Amino acid sequence: MILFAGFLGFVFLTGGGSRDDISSLPILRGVAALFVALSIYLIPSRCALAIRGPLALLGAIGVLALFQLVPLPPSVWMELPGREVIAKMDVMVGLEVWRPVTLSPAATINALASLVVPLAVLLLLCQLGDSERALAAFVVMGVLSTLVGVLQLFSDPRSGLYLYEITNRGSPVGLFANRNHQAVFLACCALICTHLALRSSLTGRKNWVALYASCGVLLGVGVLINGSRAGLFALLMVMIMSAAALLPRRAEGAVKTRARGQSFLAPVALSLAAAALIALFALAERLPALSRLIERSALEDLRADLLPILLEMVADFQPWGTGLGTFEHAYRMREPVELLMPSYVNEAHNDWLQFVIEAGAPGLLIMAAAITIALVRVWRMVGSPAQARSGFSESWLGLGLLAILAGASVVDYPLRVPSIMALAICALAIFVCPDLSKQAKAGKT
Repeated sequence: MILFAGFLGFVFLTGGGSRDDISSLPILRGVAALFVALSIYLIPSRCALAIRGPLALLGAIGVLALFQLVPLPPSVWMELPGREVIAKMDVMVGLEVWRPVTLSPAATINALASLVVPLAVLLLLCQLGDSERALAAFVVMGVLSTLVGVLQLFSDPRSGLYLYEITNRGSPVGLFANRNHQAVFLACCALICTHLALRSSLTGRKNWVALYASCGVLLGVGVLINGSRAGLFALLMVMIMSAAALLPRRAEGAVKTRARGQSFLAPVALSLAAAALIALFALAERLPALSRLIERSALEDLRADLLPILLEMVADFQPWGTGLGTFEHAYRMREPVELLMPSYVNEAHNDWLQFVIEAGAPGLLIMAAAITIALVRVWRMVGSPAQARSGFSESWLGLGLLAILAGASVVDYPLRVPSIMALAICALAIFVCPDLSKQAKAGKT
């Protein structure tokens, strides 16, 4: 637990941004590589089999990146879709050089190296074998990031409380560089608090129930003051999931209540309290997320203008894509004159489309396989009596966290941030590996 919590804290202090020029990234990835080596040495093979699904996903993305880095002869490379302009320039100057599929080998190497952080977290989680304590560590990070964000609201926008040079100064970004990423992460941590509070109530730990409930409220307020519409929608998803989790379970083994009507008090109270809090902030005009919800920002206009260009890029760069991490370079090749501005488009702000643009048909296959496995897993969860008896189990929590991150990826790119990568890989592990704790204990014995 010390190794897991220590490394997780290091990830959040050094990996809260998505840019590839953050000075702390080489240090973070070097430390992550050391933890990967240590974990490979310590983890029994039987325990590692429990996380074969997440390992396969990381491996597939890594193999794709390596394939895109293989140099191709000029005659083959020039026939790749989307390279016509470069091919014509080569012919004009008489240049014949072997090039890889990716438009920017450096960017794809950076994307490949970024996988070492979630791999280290996954292996440490497997070694820990206690997902409840691992989830509690994420809640601690969420509370810390919220408190830092509150301090940022009352400090100078150029103060040292902002950990990154390029950031949303003046906004409560916490341990992140982007306020959207902060808000989405805090919403995920609020959902974790619901799960941990329910687990504590089933085991009779009333003090822990109060603690997790208080943390959940604090995290919710952190989302509300953040000013992120993506975070607000994520918080609404958390409210719906939490209310559903608190509904009474009539299956065998459910916790008995004093009266049938009392079982509805918790979800109803949660919904009313959240609605009252939102209304209070809105009436006081102190809720940036709601005020921005009815405003159309320049970024919103840009997203709308980018959508047809993104769809064209999806079609034009098939089947091999532009290379993982190369969207910025591919977009510059076809950026319309009317969209030129002092700032530049570094990401598509739609990670679903961006992954298809960069990864091509192999990326589509990876996505299709992952979605199919997730649907099969949900089918088994719904039809399993054990899942019904367990109430809001860890598998359902993992699914809820992945759903929040998937929804946020429609308008943003949270999974390109190392710290949110860590959360996502843990969510995936507890979703597809319900026997993780059992396998870890069996492996240690």
